[in-house]
Amino acid sequence: MKLIIENFRKFLTEQNFISDMSLEQDEEGNIILYHVSRVEDIEELDPDIAARNLQNYTTAEYRTWDRPRVFFFTRLGQEDTGIGRIEGVPYRVRLRPSQLYPIMDDPAGLSSKQEQQNWMEANVPEFAEKIKTAEKCSSSEQYNQWHICSKTPDSDGLAYTDERFSGKVLLVDNPKFHHLKPNTYEMVANLAEERYNSIGFIYPQSNQQDNQIVALWRKVPAEKLKQDFY
Repeated sequence: MKLIIENFRKFLTEQNFISDMSLEQDEEGNIILYHVSRVEDIEELDPDIAARNLQNYTTAEYRTWDRPRVFFFTRLGQEDTGIGRIEGVPYRVRLRPSQLYPIMDDPAGLSSKQEQQNWMEANVPEFAEKIKTAEKCSSSEQYNQWHICSKTPDSDGLAYTDERFSGKVLLVDNPKFHHLKPNTYEMVANLAEERYNSIGFIYPQSNQQDNQIVALWRKVPAEKLKQDFY
């Protein structure tokens, strides 16, 4: 009974944020992804192992976010926008659409200032202490057009302070806390997995919408392709 309840809860939280993308799917509606590796006979693609053997084309991705992950193409014959074809052994994995979150579109607003504020209140003691006395934007209030709450989209609930030289400043944007802010990708990954059971991001490489790639931070079973990738 407990397992049934847990599976039902999981079903309720899963959402398909990529239904409008043209992606390859199998008969059961799973998304097909491809990974090219120098290693033969892989049965499971493990981000921790991949992080220990970074290639030139993945090193740049780690400059902004260091969580271990495995990168995938979304179609046969797809080339890396930076270096072109990647030589190696091709593998295929299958995922439910709900397991991928479109990080650049961020349809659930997981990178919003509200989410940053919630994270900092829960994880940064000095921020949590400051927010107790800060004023907060309210959708029921009428602010003039120069007020910080008016100038900030979707500002309801955001805390702000009145600084001596800079005027009203959102607490999450206060320079005093800048070095304590979360890495956006790490925060969104945690929230996407916690709320929607996502295990990876999908996004356009080099902002090219027809070149969607995927980065998974969880292990996934893989099957070796019986055909050439290119």
